[in-house]
Amino acid sequence: MNILNILDSRDWDIVAYQALHMSVQLQKIGHNVILMCPDDTKLYGEAQKYKLAVRALNIRARLGFFEESLYDIIHIYDCASANVMLLKKVSASTRIFMSQIKLGGPKTLERLKVFEPYVTRFIASCPSVQDDFCRAVIASARTFVVPPAINIGRWESAMLIKPAMFLKRPYKVGVISMDHTLKEQEFFLKVAKTVLAALPETNFMVVGLRDDKIREMARGLGISHKVDVLWERNDIPEVMAMMHIFVKTSVRDGLSMALVEAQASGVACVIPRVRGLSDYTVHERNGLLVEPGNADAYVQSIIHLIENPQLCHAISKMAYDHVNFNMSVPAVANLLERLYEDSLNTPRVKPEE
Repeated sequence: MNILNILDSRDWDIVAYQALHMSVQLQKIGHNVILMCPDDTKLYGEAQKYKLAVRALNIRARLGFFEESLYDIIHIYDCASANVMLLKKVSASTRIFMSQIKLGGPKTLERLKVFEPYVTRFIASCPSVQDDFCRAVIASARTFVVPPAINIGRWESAMLIKPAMFLKRPYKVGVISMDHTLKEQEFFLKVAKTVLAALPETNFMVVGLRDDKIREMARGLGISHKVDVLWERNDIPEVMAMMHIFVKTSVRDGLSMALVEAQASGVACVIPRVRGLSDYTVHERNGLLVEPGNADAYVQSIIHLIENPQLCHAISKMAYDHVNFNMSVPAVANLLERLYEDSLNTPRVKPEE
């Protein structure tokens, strides 16, 4: 197949990660793939590193002025990357797929509904996004859930040492957050203080946003000697290898690449019950689910895992297996490939004018 993947964004985030690694993997298994994105982005540079064919997304391309007939599939990785003029032009000669990876608000749902006549298949990153499609009154036959993919090879080394790690004390509990309000980090530190009152040997780790106020918070709570503050890192697989328990303290809906990375590293996870974040977690099987913002629930879950090393290891192993079998780059690319093939074997329905 000839495939064009489009992402009109300058962010290096979960969406860009998906567009890049799906392009690379589909090329690896024999398809002709071109990635189109702004040429001043990290995504463009990463594509070049992977020796992937990449084209600059300029004004003309945004309006569909390129040779669309060269492609069997055009996959748009964010509805913000599309407009009706583009979709109307390219849908005349190719199949259009549109991924929605982040959960959207009312304006996003309105855009998706406008795009429906031109899109062959809407791809949801999780069941909650598929629910959004339903709220946008998009025909269910046009939607499909494809989970976010992770290049799991980078994380396998962390998983390999986990059986030994879970027998070691003291346990290390970590959070990764880029929350500029510092509410997530502050909540984590308050939970840490309460856990330390019961299990004083436990160690904690805060990774992500660089802000000295985080250390000040830890000092103010009297726990700075038990908390490592590491700022943003490029060696997250090595960081995950040091963790026994990963805690997600967000109260906002949405997916988290850090959570998927933790599970791929064999780290037991404590996750809030919010749309997106908890979609792929079964309580007490591949993670522990807690009510968002409930500090007591977080404390009890962390203590429960620390006091039950075998349970902690079993949960981490199930989390790794789920990610490995369902979210690895090859598994997700194979699923997309089948969806593409099915669409090409189905007669195109011409949009109503």
